[in-house]
Amino acid sequence: MRRKQKTTIVTIESRERTTIRRGPRSLVAWCEQCCADVLMVTPNEAAVITQTDARAIFRGVEAGNFHFIERAGGAVMVCSKSLPIDSWERR
Repeated sequence: MRRKQKTTIVTIESRERTTIRRGPRSLVAWCEQCCADVLMVTPNEAAVITQTDARAIFRGVEAGNFHFIERAGGAVMVCSKSLPIDSWERR
């Protein structure tokens, strides 16, 4: 006689949240494409939000995938609302 085998399936779900505190480099500014005041973040902060690297953010800016502004001195600031929605929770 053969014994029945018991199978147990375990499902694990995890979530991660990234909080950006507005520091001296991030700012709220007008985004022409969104027609709203939005949080603008540095390319490095955008990379953390989207779980990629700064080079991918710059490529996205050049391709027109992300909204951005250029500050005096040439610093690029990325519109946080134009970042992929599935990569973070907007508040």
